Amino acid sequence: MVPAILIYLLKANIALTLFFLAYRFGLRRLTFYTGNRLFLLTGIAFSSLFPLIPIDAFVNRHEVLADNVMTYVPDLAGWQAPAPVFTIWTLLVYIFWTGVSVMAIRFCFQLLSLWKIHRSSQRREIADIPVQVLQQPVNPFSFFRNIYINPVLHQPEELPAILRHEKVHVQQWHSVDVVLGELNNIFYWFNPGAWLMKTAIRENLEFITDRYLLKHGVDKTAYQYNLIKVSGIPYATAIANNFNFSHLKNRIIMMNSKKSSRYQMARYLVLGLLVGGTVLSLNYTKAPSVNPFISSIIKDTVPPPPPPPAPPKAPRPPAPPKVKQSPPAPPRVIKDTLAPVQKEGNVIRLRDVDPDKAPLYIVDGNPVESMEGISPDNIESISVLKDKSATAIYGPRAKNGVILITMKKDVRVVPATDTDHSAVKVVGFKTGINTNGNGVQTLPANVLLVVDGKKITQEEANNIPASSIKEVNVYKGGKATIYKGEAHPEGVVVITTKANPGGTVNPGGVIRVESDTVIVK
Repeated sequence: MVPAILIYLLKANIALTLFFLAYRFGLRRLTFYTGNRLFLLTGIAFSSLFPLIPIDAFVNRHEVLADNVMTYVPDLAGWQAPAPVFTIWTLLVYIFWTGVSVMAIRFCFQLLSLWKIHRSSQRREIADIPVQVLQQPVNPFSFFRNIYINPVLHQPEELPAILRHEKVHVQQWHSVDVVLGELNNIFYWFNPGAWLMKTAIRENLEFITDRYLLKHGVDKTAYQYNLIKVSGIPYATAIANNFNFSHLKNRIIMMNSKKSSRYQMARYLVLGLLVGGTVLSLNYTKAPSVNPFISSIIKDTVPPPPPPPAPPKAPRPPAPPKVKQSPPAPPRVIKDTLAPVQKEGNVIRLRDVDPDKAPLYIVDGNPVESMEGISPDNIESISVLKDKSATAIYGPRAKNGVILITMKKDVRVVPATDTDHSAVKVVGFKTGINTNGNGVQTLPANVLLVVDGKKITQEEANNIPASSIKEVNVYKGGKATIYKGEAHPEGVVVITTKANPGGTVNPGGVIRVESDTVIVK
């Protein structure tokens, strides 16, 4: 495969050659020297940049894609960097960089020579123009803001014209054009068009300077005589703007040429579009714009296109509409709990945790010591608070987190006040059970209360400490007539205290539901 650097150089040098030919045969004889200067500099810049412009992206933007677009993902694991192979293209790349190195060293030596000349010169003024006076027998020249001259080599009447000539080079920054031409020659040293372009730049700068001096009153005959007189003096350095430049015949011809018509300026537009369009077409290809390296890797890994799709089958008759049935509500899943949970039948039990790490349980707004004894069927929702959001509301007691439990409307939970924390000491049924501030049960009116087999009043029930209760049975509906055969529509609450030796206590300390009877232990 041809290296990318060689493809770039091929395109850039084709463009550079076309720009020079357009100047040489279409613009050089025009007296629009400033326009020629811009054309030459644009040609160098455009030739170096246009190979990097992706033309395909602009041309293919409005193309309609046909058929199906399929994307294949190659196996990246199977990619391996190819072993380096020395080819003729590799040799050409080495030769190119060798030439660039030689030309760059040559340019550095020219700068070094100019620096030595500057160090040996002395700063003076001649005809009110600052100059660097030299002792060497060299041709007058300028470089950027400095003018170098050996006044001994010239007659006093010749110095003003020579200095005015170099002053034009300084004022119009002609050294920038010269240096750009040299840099262009370093990278395109193998292209004759680059050498010819450098010569054209320097020649056009002399045309600009000659015209400026003649427009400002310099005698044409005397000026041309001075050019011929100093033609035998050697140059100090090739990268400077020397007063005497080769091709004197061409300069004298251009001094005596008739000024070009303004209509000739259309050449710049025509030639610019022609050359620009031609070189930009070198960047266009119908193939997708893909990196050559990636293309060479995936060309053997892309699978063949799939077979054409089978003809569509005849449509099936529409199925009869189905009656949408509401699925059963999914069980509530608590993902963020502060203690492990296990389920035993219809009962949720929290496993024992370290008391120092136990969370605070809040059931219907009341703190309780444990969640044991709460049936999952009676829970409306569970929320968890942790960290600062818990302690900000419930204080230091919530340092290990808070579990907020909301019971269903037909179930209420009353916190226990004794030291027995093995179970929730609460009863709940549809008519509702409230609690007073001491944590004992307060029941609605007309509820039959039986304690250890004896009927008691509501007031007496309110005085029973929760810590003395072993078992509470709630009977409703048809079973509410079990006490002495009497009917009690509001229900019957049968309480067995710890003082009653005949009472039984559920050792698990849990809540269980049996038909319409709620038994809390």
